[in-house]
Amino acid sequence: MQTVANEQWSSSKKFFFRFACIYIPIYVFSDAFTFIGGFNQIGQLLNSLGVWFGTEILGIQGPINTRFTGSGDRTIDYINLLVFNLLALFGSAVWSVLDRNRNHYENLVYWIRLLVRYYLFAVLFSYGIVKVIKTQFPFPDLWRFLQPFGDSSPMGLAWTFMGYSKPYTFFAGLMEIVPALLLLFRKTTSLGALLSVGVMTNVVVMNFSYDIPVKLFSIHIVLFSLFLLAFDGKRILNFLLFNKSVPALDLKPVFTDKRHRYGALIFKILFIASIIIPNTVNTWSWYQQLQDRPESVPLYGIWEVEEFLENGKPVTAPVTDDEGLQYLIFEQPGSAVLIRTGLDRDQLNAQVDTTNQTITLNLQDESTFFSYEKTDSVLVLTGEREDEPLTITLHAFDLDNFRLIDRGFNWINEFPYNR
Repeated sequence: MQTVANEQWSSSKKFFFRFACIYIPIYVFSDAFTFIGGFNQIGQLLNSLGVWFGTEILGIQGPINTRFTGSGDRTIDYINLLVFNLLALFGSAVWSVLDRNRNHYENLVYWIRLLVRYYLFAVLFSYGIVKVIKTQFPFPDLWRFLQPFGDSSPMGLAWTFMGYSKPYTFFAGLMEIVPALLLLFRKTTSLGALLSVGVMTNVVVMNFSYDIPVKLFSIHIVLFSLFLLAFDGKRILNFLLFNKSVPALDLKPVFTDKRHRYGALIFKILFIASIIIPNTVNTWSWYQQLQDRPESVPLYGIWEVEEFLENGKPVTAPVTDDEGLQYLIFEQPGSAVLIRTGLDRDQLNAQVDTTNQTITLNLQDESTFFSYEKTDSVLVLTGEREDEPLTITLHAFDLDNFRLIDRGFNWINEFPYNR
């Protein structure tokens, strides 16, 4: 789709371009750049339209959730996909009628590509930096090491796989940041888009293969990258596939006036800084919190029950239920994980007072209060249950007992170590 001035575009090419010029801004501003005032309201307005369309036109019963949940494959996302396409189709049809004598849209090409380039930069950089600074896929939670392999969800398995290896996660993030930076410049846009297609196609396949709920979003990133490539498609095919020489692009300055050029440069610098600086600073801050957990979280680690005494007699009763307590895990501030003999897992609110050496565990509406004593690798909890004295003795579980932690990297392997 590389064009020259005054070229006559085909009717189908003009319709596709009109569709893209309507659909892309709707999608981008529906959920992107929400840190800029006003754009968040655009997303809320479009979500309201989607809710109305879902209930009144599609007849969906019950509430349609628009609250952010971390999933990009909610019911509202599929409704919005349909609504956005219908809006773009209707707008393209009207535009085609009103502007049917237009030969081409060369002047508009630059601006729609600019929007896509900067949007992809923001997305790819933000997703890349949380891999380079390892926060999107942190090292697996301690309870994961006690979870039966077959009880893991497909997404949980993917997160564990990615989170285990810092070098691989770093590499994956770097492969997203490189095309992000290349997309900032017109001369390297096609290379950046080509890399983006390769990297993000792998992400799309992973999302579908492991049921990761950002399928619609990742598909859009690939399609937007292909949209950028389409304008340079003939040159790329001639160079890579048909072994033909290709001419250099004639990238004329967009602005001839010096004030406009400086204004555009200042805007570009500010926009790049608004993406790179907050994302990097916030990600680094979160990474530091993750790294400091072993020191900042009181009683950090896996504690395995050694003895459970009620009124001085051994019992199997747990803290808050009728099944036996096997492990108590402290890993995140203000919470604890309780694992029972059947390996069922409960997330508890936990307040640990290191000054008075007390622990309060809250599960739903039930609270249990303990005093604790910790000596070396032994933790003793004392409290009451139904006015009977309760004593739980736990010992610290050595994380090196897990093969996944202990094995590490080996240059020399006489035999495959596949366990």
